[in-house]
Amino acid sequence: MFRIRRRPAGTLNIFTKVMIVIVLMLIPIIAMYNSSNKTSTRVVEQELLQINLNRIHFFVEQMDVEVNRLWRAAFVIAADPDTLQLQLRTQSVPDYSMLETKRMLLQKLDMQSTSFEWENDFTVYSPMSDVVASTNMKQVYDSAYFKDSVYDHWDYRVTLTDRGPERAFVRVLNTPFESLTKLGDPNLYVEVTFTADNLVKMLDRFMQGSASQPFLYHPDYDPIMSRELDPELIEAMAEQFNRMKAESPAEGSVTITFRDEPYLVNYVASSSLGWYLVDFQPMKQVLEPINHSKLTFYGAGLLLLLMGIASAALLYRNVQKPINDLIRGVKSLRRGAYDHRIKSGPNNEFHYLIEQFNLMSEDIQTLIDKVYAEQLSAKESSLKHLQAQINPHFLYNNFAYIQSMAQLDRTNVIIAFTQHLSRYYRYTTRTEQQLTVLAEEMDLIGNYLEIHRMQSERLHYEEHIEEELMSKLMPRLLFQPLVENAIVHGMEGKRGQFEIVITGSRTPDGWELVVEDNGVGMKQGDLFALRHSLTLQTSADHSLGLRNVHQRLKHYYGPSSGLIIDHSPLGGLRVGLKIKDGGD
Repeated sequence: MFRIRRRPAGTLNIFTKVMIVIVLMLIPIIAMYNSSNKTSTRVVEQELLQINLNRIHFFVEQMDVEVNRLWRAAFVIAADPDTLQLQLRTQSVPDYSMLETKRMLLQKLDMQSTSFEWENDFTVYSPMSDVVASTNMKQVYDSAYFKDSVYDHWDYRVTLTDRGPERAFVRVLNTPFESLTKLGDPNLYVEVTFTADNLVKMLDRFMQGSASQPFLYHPDYDPIMSRELDPELIEAMAEQFNRMKAESPAEGSVTITFRDEPYLVNYVASSSLGWYLVDFQPMKQVLEPINHSKLTFYGAGLLLLLMGIASAALLYRNVQKPINDLIRGVKSLRRGAYDHRIKSGPNNEFHYLIEQFNLMSEDIQTLIDKVYAEQLSAKESSLKHLQAQINPHFLYNNFAYIQSMAQLDRTNVIIAFTQHLSRYYRYTTRTEQQLTVLAEEMDLIGNYLEIHRMQSERLHYEEHIEEELMSKLMPRLLFQPLVENAIVHGMEGKRGQFEIVITGSRTPDGWELVVEDNGVGMKQGDLFALRHSLTLQTSADHSLGLRNVHQRLKHYYGPSSGLIIDHSPLGGLRVGLKIKDGGD
């Protein structure tokens, strides 16, 4: 037999080496570009954070300036002579004078209100005279309304306006001013109100021409946002910001990942309102030009890689593939696949080698097929001869039993007996099919044992076979001779009850079917002689059946399979089939 020298482990073929060179050339280029790209992205992020922080600083300053102007207007109104006149009690001032004062004060409040860009309302209330002057005609003002007024900061609550209930910022100035720190009731309340819609309009203008998503945040209230933003997204961002602002409560800039998307976040606290202006800017839109440049570079790199692969593939197709085909072909011949042929490849130097290899394989296959066919014919003849020896073993032994039962007029016994007998011979005489499953073979053995049990009541048997083995394929009449051998040689000379136990189980490399009995058994020397007779071409009559089974096992399953014969713990013999999965 010829031997093939194996290629040393770890040796690389030509195609693999070319691919490694191409990859090694691209790795430093890609590494340098990635480093440059990361540096550029980091610089852009820092610049954007600073620019956006300056923008929202300017926005907050504008907002605070307008809020402070409104608050200073409250002091102007409180110092107005008409406002002071409103504080006089009713009994010391005529009604017409009080009405005139109220009219003049309303005109001044309207003038103050219209002088601001924001929509606002001014209200003056005197608890001493219980007189109200206000630009808001929908809200009801009295002592109860101002009882819980906020003096030291802007309160955010719902107020009634001409447009209905609206969220607004409200702050109240009371006089005399020292009443804030001293006990006593104020003489006058001046309330300043502006709606949150003013801030929404500012946010709308702030968003124009940018990818920003700004909103005003306070932990105790709903966010104030532009009408163009998604409320659910802003609510989620507000929760994220609430955890983030603890590190820098006044202002800050940070890059975060939110919902698997990077964001530039800037925030500044308003000194007047106590709210935060938060700006979430998606990095994806900001860095789109850089990402486009990066994708262009990667596309060019991929194109170079594909061109290198195409070149290597051309080399592989014309050189490496024919060599691999020849190696696989030689390995196939070594495994015995003599019908293996190599398809003709490119018309180059390897074409002649492949053609000669195919001719050599064809010649070898022709010779092997001739020898194999002769061996198969000899095996088939031997198998038919062996099976013919097994089939008619005990046919005529049953006629006497049927005759005696007929003389005793035991019709039911005869019917049961003949049914078992007919099933048994229906199976054994079916020679057109050489293979069966274990379940059918066990049905045959059951009928065979029932035939003997009806003839001798001292026969008892048990079956313990794993369920998965019942579907195993095996040659017909392979296991039954072992049961027959146990009855013929073990039951004779045995007094009392005769037991047969049939077991089937998996083994590490196959499966076993075993027949054990409590019969007369065999001496150790006779057991050795019986084992030796299994390997002989001819043997004594008493071991002919076992030798036939042993030879059939080796024919079908290979030399590793065969009979096992030993003493049984029950007292008799333990004879079984040892079958290796897949054969040899």
